[in-house]
Amino acid sequence: MLNLNKKILIISSWAPPQVGGAQNLYNLFININSDEYCILTNKNNLNDKNRGGKNLGCKYYFLKNNKNKLQKIYQAIKLGLKIIKNDNIDNIIAISDGGFSFFITFILAKITQKSYCIFLFDLWRGNIFAIKNKAINFFEPIFFKGAKKIIITNEATKDYYQKLYRRLDKFEIIYNSVFSDNYAKIEEKKINNKNIKIVFTGNIYWPQKNSIINLMNLIKSPSNTNINLDIYCPKVPDEIITASENSKKIRFLYSEPDTMPKIQSEADILFLPLSWNTEAPDIIKTASPGKLTDYLISGRPILIHAPEYSFIAKYGKEYNFAEVVDAEDQELLLSAIKKLTSNEEYSTKLVVNAKKTFYKNHNALDNSIKLQNIINNL
Repeated sequence: MLNLNKKILIISSWAPPQVGGAQNLYNLFININSDEYCILTNKNNLNDKNRGGKNLGCKYYFLKNNKNKLQKIYQAIKLGLKIIKNDNIDNIIAISDGGFSFFITFILAKITQKSYCIFLFDLWRGNIFAIKNKAINFFEPIFFKGAKKIIITNEATKDYYQKLYRRLDKFEIIYNSVFSDNYAKIEEKKINNKNIKIVFTGNIYWPQKNSIINLMNLIKSPSNTNINLDIYCPKVPDEIITASENSKKIRFLYSEPDTMPKIQSEADILFLPLSWNTEAPDIIKTASPGKLTDYLISGRPILIHAPEYSFIAKYGKEYNFAEVVDAEDQELLLSAIKKLTSNEEYSTKLVVNAKKTFYKNHNALDNSIKLQNIINNL
């Protein structure tokens, strides 16, 4: 168990046992002594539909559901001050969300003179939020300037912000992380090129929708009778269901996170999509989807369908761990599927490189140690 030399308050609108980004938070902090940090979060987000992961062992503090934004902020500041005093908090970590955690963290830090750190799982500026872009563009430099450290999940995000804020030199990279133990006992299977099963696992957000629909349209073609798609998603967007046109070759399924390693290991291909022509191209450029980390250690070939300027397309090519289709072209997509399922030597090479990439950048314990060092030096 890793120890901190201080007590930390994590402020986030979402937290374990929620699925999605909260699981990366879990994978990093579960290795750290739970007596040395606590979480202030929104209980309303922890409804049954969002659950699926595990709780951290630390103390949770919950905000009550309040639709009035000013009252909600007042309540969060009041509770935050109480936590900082009673739990002898030394530093604060703000986890990226629509901006709520940033505002609360900044105000608490100013009042209490505590230092704070920002952990960005996605961009704030350049994202799609209810808060207006003008407000984000104004406040982000202020929040960033006050932070001791800004943790991001990949090099593309670091390049993006260093070009935007040339004088800031406080960015630290901690890649999305999972535990390799979950995949250690799973036997790797041979690809079935007669009845190909492509699998997508995880939440479907706006950056992925159009790319998934590209694949679905390909699969629905009468000429591709041997290609099937299983989508494991807690809540499938209506657009995706409609686009499936009730095809028997496309299935929408759900499974608990604990069984996901087995499900992924039974796929012939794991599909990783990001879309073209979105409202927020900077997100596409810098996004590092959490499911990529699972895919890397799964022992199955990965198919990335994303724009050539996206981080995941460049990352896949740089480390040669995936077949990358970086054009919105169904013929190229079909050719990639055939290549992965017919060339066993090639697919095996990608799988080997994926595991090397995982252990180089994504192992949860290694990244928890990085996080521990960052926090202890705040």
